[in-house]
Amino acid sequence: MVYEQIKAKLPQRFFPKSKNPPVVELEPILTPVTLQPPTAIGVDIIYRKYRCWRGNTLGCEWPEKTVEQNPTAKICQNCGFPAIIPAKTEFRGYKGRYRIDKYIGNRGIGRLYQGIQLTDQQPAIIKEYLLPQLAFNAEETRDRKQAFERLAGLSLADGRIQDIRLNFPWDAISDPIAERCYLVTNGNIDAYPTLRTYLKATNKPMSEREVYRVLDQVLQTLQFLHGQKFSLPTGQIQQGIAHGNINLDSLLIMADTAEFFIHLTDLTLWENLFNLSTSKPVISTVAKDLVDLGYVAFYLLQGNILAANIDPKKEQYWQGVTLEFKAFLFRLLGLDKPFNNAEEAREALLRVYQVLPREILIIAEQPETPKAKLYRPSILLVSILGGLLLCGLIVWLVQRWKSPETAMEEPVVCCLKSVTGVPGGKFNYTGEKDSTWSFIRRQSNLILQNQTLEEKLKASQPKLQLNYQPEDSIKQVIASVKDKQKDFAIANMLEPLTPELKHQEFAYDGLVVFVAFSYSKRDKSLPRALNGQISIQQLQDLYTGKITNWQQLKGFNLPKLPVNLYIPKDAETIRIFEQRVLRNEEAIATFRYLKEQQESNTFFTSLSTLEMLRQVLNDFEKNKIPIGSIGFSPLSQVFGQCSVYPLAIADKDKAAVQTLVQDNGKPIDPNTDLCDDKGSYQPNIQVFKTGSYPLSYPLVVLYPGDNSRPPIGQKFAEMLRTAEVQQILEKTGLVPLSRQ
Repeated sequence: MVYEQIKAKLPQRFFPKSKNPPVVELEPILTPVTLQPPTAIGVDIIYRKYRCWRGNTLGCEWPEKTVEQNPTAKICQNCGFPAIIPAKTEFRGYKGRYRIDKYIGNRGIGRLYQGIQLTDQQPAIIKEYLLPQLAFNAEETRDRKQAFERLAGLSLADGRIQDIRLNFPWDAISDPIAERCYLVTNGNIDAYPTLRTYLKATNKPMSEREVYRVLDQVLQTLQFLHGQKFSLPTGQIQQGIAHGNINLDSLLIMADTAEFFIHLTDLTLWENLFNLSTSKPVISTVAKDLVDLGYVAFYLLQGNILAANIDPKKEQYWQGVTLEFKAFLFRLLGLDKPFNNAEEAREALLRVYQVLPREILIIAEQPETPKAKLYRPSILLVSILGGLLLCGLIVWLVQRWKSPETAMEEPVVCCLKSVTGVPGGKFNYTGEKDSTWSFIRRQSNLILQNQTLEEKLKASQPKLQLNYQPEDSIKQVIASVKDKQKDFAIANMLEPLTPELKHQEFAYDGLVVFVAFSYSKRDKSLPRALNGQISIQQLQDLYTGKITNWQQLKGFNLPKLPVNLYIPKDAETIRIFEQRVLRNEEAIATFRYLKEQQESNTFFTSLSTLEMLRQVLNDFEKNKIPIGSIGFSPLSQVFGQCSVYPLAIADKDKAAVQTLVQDNGKPIDPNTDLCDDKGSYQPNIQVFKTGSYPLSYPLVVLYPGDNSRPPIGQKFAEMLRTAEVQQILEKTGLVPLSRQ
C-alpha cells in the first residue's frame, strides 16, 4: 500500500510511461510555512515494538555485542532487533561488489559501516536501512524496497561531476533475502561527524563568523540542489529537488583543518521510505529547507544540543548577536519576511558578512614599574630615523606613481547591488575568441539557475547594456581598446601594458598539464611513475619532438610507453603555452611547424578540452598496449573532473608546484583519490596570487586611462571583484582573488 501511496503522489516524476518524459518543474509554494524546528525521523517511534532496554534500538550496543559473541547471529539476543552486519560480509550491488569492514555507528534512521569496493579496493561508506518484521509487514517491505532503488540512485542529468558538498549515492541496493536496504557512497565523507556530534565534542557555541560559514556553504549547496536537473534510475528528469531533512544530524562537518567544510546527506527523498505508514508525511519544499537551516544556525549560536527546549522567538537567546545577523536569521526562520529561495538568502547573507565581529587578539600592556628610568632619545637619533622615514615615503610615492593600478587583497564590495556609479547605456567590450572568458560567459545551468554570468551582471544594473565582440588575437583586443573601437576588454595578463591602458585583476587561471588518472591500472599509471610532477624542460622536449617514448625521460624509472601529444583548439591557450613553456624562439618555431604538419603526420592531436580529457584516459585504459598520453588546458576547464591527473610543474632548480591543495593544507599527490575525495581539495590561491606556479596568470579588465570616457571598464572590474561574483567565478573553475 505504501508503494501505491508514493506512486499516487509522484506519478510523473518517478514513474514515467514514455521513453522521453517531460522535465518536471519544482512545485511553487503557495501556502505559508508553519514554523517548526527541524527534527530527524523518530527512530524510537518506528521501532517501538522492540523492547530495547536502552530505549534507542539503533544506538544500543547490544546488537553489536550479540554479533561479537555469536558471529552468525541475525537478531539481538535481548530484544530481537536485527543485529549488525558482521565484518567481512560481502554483497553485490548494481555498480560492483562491496565488503563490510567494520560497524562505525548510527545516524538518523540508519546504521553506518566502513567498507570497500572490491573491484578497485576503494573505500566506501554503507548506510544500512532496516525493515524489521515487527515494524513493517511483507507488502510494506516489498513496496519500500522497490521505491528505494527508484529514488536513491539519482545523479546530475548533465553527467558532470560537481563539487557541491552533497553526498550523492553511488549505489542503492535492496537485500533480496533480508529486510534491509543499503546506500553506498564513495570515499569516507559520509563518515564525517554530524554538527550535533561536533557541538557535543567542543561543548561551546560557534562564533557568528563560523555560523556564517556554515550558512554560506549550505545555501550554496541548496541553491544548486533546488535549481539543477537530476536524473533518476527510471530515466526521469526532475528539475530541482528539496532536501527536506536539514538538521544537526544530516549536516556533516570536516573540521580537522584551519577551515571547516559542511557536507549535506540523508535526503528525505529516500529517508522517508523507512518511516511508518501511519506517520505524518514530511513534505519537502524549498521554503522548509530554508526554515530548517535557520534553526540549525540558531542552535549553533547557542551551542545547545537540546534543540527542542529553546525557542528563537525569545529575546533571551539573542543576547550579543549582531543585529544585522539576527535580522537575517529571523527571515531565514520565517519569523520575518521569508526569503523566496536559497539564492536570495545567500545574497542577503553576503551583505551581512562585513558587519560580523572579528576575532581580535588583545595584548595586555605591561604596567610601568615605578623604578623604570626614562631615556630621552638624542637629537641625532631622531634625525636619522626621520630621514629614513622620509626616504621610505619618497620611494613609496615613486612606486605608487609608476604603478597606479595596485591590486587590492580582497573585494571591497559584498554584492552587485552595492556597486554604485555604473554608467548607463550601450557599451561594447571584447576579448580573445575561444578564450577563458568566452567559455565562462556562456555557462548557465552549471553556475546560476538558468542564467549566464553576463545576464546576472546585467540584471544587477538594468540601465547597463553590454555587447561582447571578440577578436581573433590578443593584439587586436588591445588595439581595439586603445583605438576607442571597444570600451574595455577581458584578457589574461602575460605582458606589461603600455601607459595608455590600465587594468584591474579579478581572478586567476593557469595552464595545467595532465596525464591519465586510472583506477584499473593505477599502479602502472604515469602520475605515480612521474612522482606527480614534470619540469618545463621536459615539456619542451616532449612538445618539440625530442621525446617520443616515456622511457626517454631522464630522472624517472618510467615504463616503455609511446607518447601521444594533445593540444587544445583555442589560440589563447596555445599562445600562453608558447610563452610560458616553450619560451625560446627555436622551440616555438619547432612546435608551430609540427602543429602545422599534424594533418599529415598526426604528431599532435587537436581536441576540445572535454574530448581531450576522455581521450587521454581511453588511450591508457582501452588499448591492449597502453599509450601514455599528455595534454594541457586551462585549470578552469579541467578542475572538477577526475579522469586525468594535473601534474605539479617544476621550473629550473625550483621545487615543483601543484595547483590543487587538500583540506589539510598539503598539495594533492598521485595517492589522492581525485574521484572519491571530491570536495576535499581545491585550487591553491596562494600559488596563483604569488605567481609561484609557473603556468599561472591573472585575468584582468583592460580599459583606457582617458578620464574623458565613461568609466565602464573600472566599474565592470568592480562588479567582478565583489564577493558575490567572486564566489560565482570560483564555481566556474577560476581561482578567486580571495576565498570568503
